[in-house]
Amino acid sequence: MTTQRGWAAGPPASGCLIVSGMPGAGKSTVSPLVAGHFERAAHINGDFLSYMVVQGRVGFLGRPADESRRQLLLCARNMCALADNFAEHGIFPIIEYAIADRELLDFMVGLLAPRPVMFVVLAPPPEVCRQRNAARPARERVDYDIAPFHRAMHDELGGVGWWLDSTGQTPEETAAGIAAEARHRAVLTGGQLS
Repeated sequence: MTTQRGWAAGPPASGCLIVSGMPGAGKSTVSPLVAGHFERAAHINGDFLSYMVVQGRVGFLGRPADESRRQLLLCARNMCALADNFAEHGIFPIIEYAIADRELLDFMVGLLAPRPVMFVVLAPPPEVCRQRNAARPARERVDYDIAPFHRAMHDELGGVGWWLDSTGQTPEETAAGIAAEARHRAVLTGGQLS
């Protein structure tokens, strides 16, 4: 049972919630709203961390590919280190990032160990994500075809964690559902959550 402020017993301060999904799935809107359901919670935006590399940044699909992957793993390390620091001090961390493959998810879960990890994938259909992406301000739009990303996510991560189609929900409804149910539907590691 949940209260208006999140889980009745509170979130597992030692744990971590990862919210993922395709571009346009609603991660950036929903994740801070989820954090608002708890007395002490932090929203960690992986895109913001990746853009801290001001000179020499190589993005998700950038070239050279090995440097792109190196920076992706650096961003993952930074997200997990920050999450660990928050959790260590009793603040429930919510990581928001588009995780496309099992290797990256396993890497992050390994960095967060032995903390319990919950993984929620916001999974509206690709056409909904495309519409949302097109409605964003130009500087926030992704400029690549999301279909391969969608296929990769389903191939690599289908059935892992909790896949939530939020198409018919408001962001507030989605956030409330995650706050209420993630501890039951999205746990990857760490056994029981208090």
